[in-house]
Amino acid sequence: MAPPPLRERRLVLSEVEGTGHREIQRLHALHARFRFSEVLICYYRGRKHRVATKKGKQGDSAAKKVVSVSIHDHLSKPLAAFLSSSDFPKRQTQAALASLIGLLANYREEGHQLFPEVFVVQNLSSILKTLPNSESIAIGSGSKTHETLNLALKRCAPLAQWGWSIYILPTEEKFDYGMMRCGLVALSLSASEQLIDEGDKAIPAILIRQISNHTIEVSGPDQDRLRVHFGGAERPGLDPVNETVRFCNSIVTYVPNPLKEQVRTFYWRLFAAVLKGGHGCLAAILAPSKNKVPTQLRDCVLVAPRVDVAARVAELLGAQGRRSEADTRLRAAAALIRGMLLSDGVTLLHSDGSVLAYNVFVKNPKDIEGEPRTLGGARRRAFEALCTWLDKDLCSAYYLSQDGHAEFRGSKKWLRK
Repeated sequence: MAPPPLRERRLVLSEVEGTGHREIQRLHALHARFRFSEVLICYYRGRKHRVATKKGKQGDSAAKKVVSVSIHDHLSKPLAAFLSSSDFPKRQTQAALASLIGLLANYREEGHQLFPEVFVVQNLSSILKTLPNSESIAIGSGSKTHETLNLALKRCAPLAQWGWSIYILPTEEKFDYGMMRCGLVALSLSASEQLIDEGDKAIPAILIRQISNHTIEVSGPDQDRLRVHFGGAERPGLDPVNETVRFCNSIVTYVPNPLKEQVRTFYWRLFAAVLKGGHGCLAAILAPSKNKVPTQLRDCVLVAPRVDVAARVAELLGAQGRRSEADTRLRAAAALIRGMLLSDGVTLLHSDGSVLAYNVFVKNPKDIEGEPRTLGGARRRAFEALCTWLDKDLCSAYYLSQDGHAEFRGSKKWLRK
């Protein structure tokens, strides 16, 4: 096959003798070192200089085939299977869910990553009647296209905080969208807990949200959950959500029974927020027999007095005339503890649900020859060091990497079944 015709680019060099002459010499030097796929015609002082023809392999300059891969293609079968047991219109809902999954994978506004919960609903008034102390705000509407969903997120995602979620309401001709919320205090059940975890299929709703770094979950009431991973290869075996739930259960092992469920909910919401953020963290639970920070963990920032979450929960549950004040105190504790979890080092809690210290730094375990036992980054090695003290000073340890891998290890001695 004959090579493709050479293209010409024309360049008029400077009339200044020195500059033009040096430029032509430079181009000839390039021609001597490389093979070119186009002819460069230089005009210098009225003379035509045919300078360089870069030829590489025959046919290199021919148009190359571009292969396009869409996430919609990969999601079509899993979404179809997910929707097979729901009452939503299959084709239109499947396209909307695929668009929302792609948009939420790493959603940012003004450089800040946002983690909105998005509900696709069929009957907004029925949803609001189901949620106690609920309210909604209509934001906009548009044709049933990807662009409308993108605009809905742009307008609503920055507002989806402090209990507010986004709703998408498909009608026959358009998408209506806005904000909704429910509950009065920090311990109130969220919309996702009431509509999905404890929801009824008679009131259809689909929730799309980011649950960990690069992972989007699609869920509905009484349905299997679909998780879409956008990062590297999914790590087999350990579910980051389950590992985090197990650690939250270990935090409340010795919390009094009347408060146990509420304190667990408090910590689960905290750690779920950390899990989404992709920051990574380390946490450990002090054994119930210990009341002071062990010697090997004293490179830390002590919290005095300790943050007693169970006491603040009890205050809120028992408050009558001072409920607003008690709720504020509990929310303030949540903000404080979340900041500790996002700090460097380990956050140290007690098995009664209180926080003792943060910014805890531990030395890496050494074997006999003085070499580190564990490969990996500093956070991973610190986690392995914590695990060597299980059954002695600690009853559990938790590790979360920046890529969303979570791991829990607990003491058989201290943790009750």
